[in-house]
Amino acid sequence: MTRQVSTSVVALSSSTIDLRCELVYPDCRQSCFAYVVNAKHKELRKYKSALPYELVEKILVDAWCSIGDSYTRWHFFGVISILSKVWRDVLYDVVLRYAFVESKPDFVMYERLLSHHDPRARYISIVLNAVDKQFRVEEIAKHVPETRFMCLAITADRRDYFCTILQSLLAKTKSLTHLRICWPPLHNSFACPVSNTVLRSVTHLHIARHPSASLGSILASFPNVTHLRLGTPCFLKNLIPYISTVRVLILDAPPRYSVHTAVPQAPTLIFPSSVPLWNILDALEHGLLKSITGNPRRIIMNAGRSNTDKPVITDIALSCQNHGVAFECRRVHSSYWQPSHLEPERWDYDAWS
Repeated sequence: MTRQVSTSVVALSSSTIDLRCELVYPDCRQSCFAYVVNAKHKELRKYKSALPYELVEKILVDAWCSIGDSYTRWHFFGVISILSKVWRDVLYDVVLRYAFVESKPDFVMYERLLSHHDPRARYISIVLNAVDKQFRVEEIAKHVPETRFMCLAITADRRDYFCTILQSLLAKTKSLTHLRICWPPLHNSFACPVSNTVLRSVTHLHIARHPSASLGSILASFPNVTHLRLGTPCFLKNLIPYISTVRVLILDAPPRYSVHTAVPQAPTLIFPSSVPLWNILDALEHGLLKSITGNPRRIIMNAGRSNTDKPVITDIALSCQNHGVAFECRRVHSSYWQPSHLEPERWDYDAWS
């Protein structure tokens, strides 16, 4: 970085906080612990002439989580740290609870923070590069013991890398419930073999992009998923053995969808709509989301805003009705959708609404 950032750490006294209150942010559907200042403690006098503690915290959470690049992120950290001791104390807690390890500067700064603080990240966004030694999975794993929400983007893959991620990172937290993971494009990804590592705590899983012929083996490591979102069209009937617990299936079906093969010289196939590529009608005939309890399960299709695929959507809706599956089509993707839109590294809190 071009700017020196102060890394002095000022810890909140444990006697000034009360962990009994849980704050829920309805706009992002994320539950996280809020630190409430004890009214009887003398430290509360700091806040009498300032904004309420909860408001300061929410301002800093919203600002910190909206910053997309590491330089701006740590510049903001440095400015707030010298601006106000009150805001600095709150900011340190926010930075540790909402961790972003997405670049080398992020990695270095969090290493310094963890030399003074115990890890407490509830939300963490991680970018992994299999060929960069700065981003060793085992080193990043120290952040995740208490993590509930994780966004994981793999920018450079290697053979058996997902097994390493499962064993050395994901298995290190027993509280993880929401996971988003995105692999590189097909020609830069390696197939994922079935792993013996199983994560039973994950209930909400978003696989934005996966290696070829690997989705079944990936899902086998998450046997208790109830909400599944998939971003890459596939033959859904092949997934039926792995998604028996899924109650809500969310499928991204953007327009002008391009399919890249594993052969570099092969031409790229472009489809005006990716809705037919999910083969939902065939999957329903083979028992997709078949309920044995009488409670209907649900398919949400995130399609393009154009109605060019309306006949296909109508057929899907009718077939879902005949098989006792609720169906909803949302016109969310613009006609300018690009494959790069799969790769934002932050959690989509609206994915499950």
